[in-house]
Amino acid sequence: MEKGVKILMILALLSVSTVAFCGGAVVEENRTFVDDVGREITLPVTIDAVSPSGPLAQIVLYSLDQDLFVSVSSEFTDAQATYIDPRLLTLPVTGQFYGSKASTMNPESIMELDRQLNIDVVLDIGEAKQTMKTDLDDIQAKTNVPFAFITQNKLEDIPGSYLKLGELLSRPERGQELSDYVAALLAEFDSGMKKVGDNKKSLIYVTAIDGNSVSMVGSGSYHAEVIDYLANNLAKPAASSSGTGDGYTMEDILQMDPDYIIVGYTDGHAYYNEIMTKPMWQSLSAVKEGNVYEAPYGPYNWMGGPPSVQRLLSMIWLGNLMYPDVFDYTIDDRVKEFYSLFFRYDLTDAELGDLMVYAKPGTAPAPAPTSAQSPAPLFGVLAGLAATAAIVGAGRRR
Repeated sequence: MEKGVKILMILALLSVSTVAFCGGAVVEENRTFVDDVGREITLPVTIDAVSPSGPLAQIVLYSLDQDLFVSVSSEFTDAQATYIDPRLLTLPVTGQFYGSKASTMNPESIMELDRQLNIDVVLDIGEAKQTMKTDLDDIQAKTNVPFAFITQNKLEDIPGSYLKLGELLSRPERGQELSDYVAALLAEFDSGMKKVGDNKKSLIYVTAIDGNSVSMVGSGSYHAEVIDYLANNLAKPAASSSGTGDGYTMEDILQMDPDYIIVGYTDGHAYYNEIMTKPMWQSLSAVKEGNVYEAPYGPYNWMGGPPSVQRLLSMIWLGNLMYPDVFDYTIDDRVKEFYSLFFRYDLTDAELGDLMVYAKPGTAPAPAPTSAQSPAPLFGVLAGLAATAAIVGAGRRR
């Protein structure tokens, strides 16, 4: 009898041990994720420490969950800091893996940061490059830190990218929320632009002005996607992949004579003020009719730079600006909604006024006064520009 009791006790202990073991096996410590270049990555079930690999990843990660950051790819400017969670302003900078410049991401710094903070994943977002799979495998092997890539290049990529990010970063509900918003917005604009049809306004986007030299974003580029979608972009097909676009002369712009001019933000609104006050711009229809607007900036340029999810703001803004009968909504409400959802920032009326100081009808200063006579014909303006150049050249030779 006593022997039988001992056997039963041993069996009971084995049973408890087996259940505990099985219970531990049920709770997986890791999972497998396949990124958008087909790389199979082993990740923790729950992600809570992420490093962005560049500015695009930094913007998109911030919109998904700013609490995930353990480093930033680049420091925030003073203008950006107003809208950014103060915690992020103190985080280490790990650099950029891809971009127009050489990589500034140092594998040694990633490894050191990982030892301190135990990075769950380094996130890369953008357009898949031909060597990306090899590049990411290489740096992952060097650092022993998981790297994952998600495609977000065109506007149409954004809804799906948020779903994939929600899965990657164990935030499925948040990913779904942002995906649904963007999908609804794109559907709204697809419907609206069908109503606009062939009646698109003509537009140029000026990014820099240096006397007679003007930089504009050409059609067909990544940076011009919203412009090309909403308007007739008069700048020729882009030769440069840079966000500043290609160089033109004032003669080129006078011949284009667009319905609207959108100008990039600068400190003191320098480029905007130059267009509105310098004589060489005054014969343009957009200037005479008050259709010159400065793209808002905060925390990022709405037109891009880099071109990420904040371009949705430019779509909301320009759609209402150029086609108010089609996109009939209160722009202030839509902008505040976007900032709250994507940046988790509640704009005050005063902040919104500062952001959109030259972005709304009726806010432009009066154009520089012109002669009471009819506007000078094009050849007269061109002749004036040539004369000015000659005078400047003569002055330099003295």
